Amino acid sequence: MSVNRRAATAFALLATLQAVIGTVFTATVDRAYGAPLFWSATVSFAVAWYFQRKAADGR
Repeated sequence: MSVNRRAATAFALLATLQAVIGTVFTATVDRAYGAPLFWSATVSFAVAWYFQRKAADGR
């Protein structure tokens, strides 16, 4: 497994964890607590997509 593929997997798993925790915080406490985690998850998914594209190109 290439370094870029491992980075993409790590960022995708991190984003999934952030989205799940954000959903729990939003449901139990308030939207203000979960919103930053959703933004972090969005950025993590974007970085994962970048590394996945980089791994697919073979660079």
